Amino acid sequence: MNEHARSAIIIADIKGNHLLPRKFANQEEESNILEYVLDSVWTIADEIYVIFDKEPDLQLVEDIAPFGVKIMVQPRSSLVSRIDVCFKASRSEYSLIVSSNRPFVKPNVAFALFEAARGHDAAVPKWRDGRVEPLLAVYRKQTFLKISPQIEDSNRPEEIVDHLYAIRFVQVEDELSQLDPDLNSFFSVNTEEDLQKARALAAVGKHL
Repeated sequence: MNEHARSAIIIADIKGNHLLPRKFANQEEESNILEYVLDSVWTIADEIYVIFDKEPDLQLVEDIAPFGVKIMVQPRSSLVSRIDVCFKASRSEYSLIVSSNRPFVKPNVAFALFEAARGHDAAVPKWRDGRVEPLLAVYRKQTFLKISPQIEDSNRPEEIVDHLYAIRFVQVEDELSQLDPDLNSFFSVNTEEDLQKARALAAVGKHL
């Protein structure tokens, strides 16, 4: 295991197929949300895993292949077990976990989380109202693999945080807002309304 390497584990779901305005100059068609996420993390991650709970469409595989990702499929499995599979394959001490419905994650926010995780079991963004962001957080491999058997059937990412002790909570409004003033890194596409907002942001570059 390389203690200096960094991995990104992207939890892919159907929302990753949604299309946004073209992001890449050499593409004639629109870009899918998963491409947006990959474009954000590939510069700060030495290896990238994309984990699906079912076989992805061939077109989606072709779209993300240029990023050099390792595609993994874990059908009919829980969220925790999918993350577990990626951690077991990773050669890095720390990995960023991010869901594929967050198209506007800023690389400097991801990098800051890696830096904050040093010497801890995790670096997890936390809002002033107490909410945490377990699916935009950095975790230590050995610690995750130690706790995962206890929660292997869980689909609640908050349970990961509940089972950790040496956590560095990174304050969203006080710390990460300096890197991402609009906090678009935490914007997620869950509804049709969210998708329309994402398309509007992408069209005018407001997320940059």
